[in-house]
Amino acid sequence: GTPAKKENTYDGLKPSRSAWDSNKVSCSTKFIGLIWDAQGGGAFAVMDVNKRGKLGQIPLITGHSGDVLDIEFSPFNDNLVASVSEDCYGKLWSIPDGGLTSNMTDPVQTLSGHRRKIGTLNFNPVANNVLATTANDNTVKIWDVETGSVSLSSESLSDICQSSCWNYNGSLLYTTP
Repeated sequence: GTPAKKENTYDGLKPSRSAWDSNKVSCSTKFIGLIWDAQGGGAFAVMDVNKRGKLGQIPLITGHSGDVLDIEFSPFNDNLVASVSEDCYGKLWSIPDGGLTSNMTDPVQTLSGHRRKIGTLNFNPVANNVLATTANDNTVKIWDVETGSVSLSSESLSDICQSSCWNYNGSLLYTTP
């Protein structure tokens, strides 16, 4: 293969070095999200997919007090991204159409209810505003992100969940220890 030209790459990124097993990257048709290597709290970057090359100073989403462990864009709204963190909160962020021009600290919604760090999140592929989270308290929660309320909670996990995924029609959520 031939390496990509510099102008077709994203240069100057600082991906997280967290030992937590997550994808660390998520995309919509407009944006790329990357969990950032941040000091003193969690952060992630959201960049315009069409701006490549040396990116310079990248504005960050810095609203978590602990390391960000997973991020995902909504399949229904390219400007909506969710994040979960060691601080036990899930948060939803609305990205302006032109992308970020400065750091963002205030989410549009905060999901509160887990007792330990939240490791995974997954938007339902067919039901708008439905999000699943799993945490180190061995629980799975299904959220209505519009209201910020828990629609369903299960404490049936026998171990810490390392991965979760909805099936193609959104009727089942799979989890793995």
